[in-house]
Amino acid sequence: MQNKNLPRILLLVAIAVLLVLLPLYAGQYTITTFIRILYFGFLALSIGFLIGQGGMVSFTQTAFFGFTGYVIGLLGLERGLAFPLPELLGLAGVLLTALLLGMVAVRAYKIVFLMITLAFGQIFWAFAQQNTSLLHGWAGIRGIRPPVLLGIDFYNTANFYWGALVLFVLGLYLLWRITKSPFGLVLNGTRESPRRMAALGYPVYWIRVVAFLISAFYAGLGGILAAYNTGIITPTTIQLSRTIWVLLMVILGGASYFWGPVVGTIVVVWLDVLVSGITGRFNTIIGIIFVITVLFSPNGLLGLLDDIRRGEKFPKIRKFLFPKAASGE
Repeated sequence: MQNKNLPRILLLVAIAVLLVLLPLYAGQYTITTFIRILYFGFLALSIGFLIGQGGMVSFTQTAFFGFTGYVIGLLGLERGLAFPLPELLGLAGVLLTALLLGMVAVRAYKIVFLMITLAFGQIFWAFAQQNTSLLHGWAGIRGIRPPVLLGIDFYNTANFYWGALVLFVLGLYLLWRITKSPFGLVLNGTRESPRRMAALGYPVYWIRVVAFLISAFYAGLGGILAAYNTGIITPTTIQLSRTIWVLLMVILGGASYFWGPVVGTIVVVWLDVLVSGITGRFNTIIGIIFVITVLFSPNGLLGLLDDIRRGEKFPKIRKFLFPKAASGE
């Protein structure tokens, strides 16, 4: 068994080493792109967790993503509160808002839940772009700068990358533990059959509320990193097109897989970088790739790999990628 898992372990170690040492061999643009992957990865995990574990498609997550950014801008930059007070208040505000909205939204299911969260998201966006006295409307809040913590200046791109990477790995591990915990199993049960779970005595309503809170927290973490990395927070951050863009990331990677949001974020962000250097029609290219992926594998790229591994699609590719499986070992 150890020999069988050795190649996978070595691959994971190699990837971890490459990621940790990235600032030592990569250019500034590459590091910045990976930072984008990390904070959009938090947002994608937020959406993916709700879809994959709870069967809920939420359009409010980008509002939580922008909420923490606005709090940091208002309290940290404009009012001068020192780190980590604005960040903690931002996350507390996200959780409180998510609790209030979640107690309304999770009473509904499927398309009704989606429409309610869409309405909430649009309310946040409209308030942000129309409020010029506090949130400065379309201009937003500019000049946000990462803090100096324990003598480490996170305005330095390499330091910021390492800090974001550590936070993302910890977030991934915590979310993995949640999905494998008794709560995660019960949440899966509410996704499959909420009536049966209620009949068994589980508080389905509150389980879904807690899941909504967890997802909002992860979106808020991503928003903190995004605000510090870009230095600005505007209504564009929480508009509907951004929500749909991140949702495409999750679906492209595989919404039913834990790693699906991460894979989707990596693919879409790098496609954004590569395609935008060639043509301005990035959304058209992404749309074509999305349609092709859905046609060949509704479960996303990870679902396609699973189909290839099981021999259900592309047998020649299976022999190349999974030689032991193809030989029947």
